[in-house]
Amino acid sequence: MRRFPKGAALIAMLGVLLWPRPALAITAFDILIPKPAEFFPALIAFIVIFVVLAKFIWPSVLKTLDARQQTIQDNIDESEKTKLDAKKALKKSEATIQEAQARADNIIAEAKKAAEATKAEIIDDARKQAAELTERTRASLAAEREATMDELTEQVADISVDLASKIIGESLDEDAQKRIIERYLAKAGDIDES
Repeated sequence: MRRFPKGAALIAMLGVLLWPRPALAITAFDILIPKPAEFFPALIAFIVIFVVLAKFIWPSVLKTLDARQQTIQDNIDESEKTKLDAKKALKKSEATIQEAQARADNIIAEAKKAAEATKAEIIDDARKQAAELTERTRASLAAEREATMDELTEQVADISVDLASKIIGESLDEDAQKRIIERYLAKAGDIDES
């Protein structure tokens, strides 16, 4: 493909514009090709507007675009930082939850141990109280038995004295008779215990 020098297109365009044409001949290209009387003022206006835009407007547009781009970049950086902070906070909260769970497990284990110890202590106290109650009951029964035996011995002695007085017909010394009967009952008690 053949290449033209850079300015060749501009020169060709200017040549077409400046080429003498018949005034009355209207061709299809007449609409597309500007008239020199309109072209040069439009070109000068375009160059003036372009220079004004390039000198005054375009830097502020670029500055605004750069500021907007920086704001977007700052927002992206901030969101990344927030995301990282959230991940750190999540890890920290998970660690805190695990630590709290471990503490709760320890507290539950200690409470179970304390409950078992309290249970054992209560059972031990109940056994001691039952043993003391049994011992007191035995002692009380033994004392009652002894008192009953003494009372029965006395009654038997009184009955025996009355019976002996009636059989013999004479009155014996009551104290002597009671001593004899008590000796007899003591010997009888020794025989029962053996």
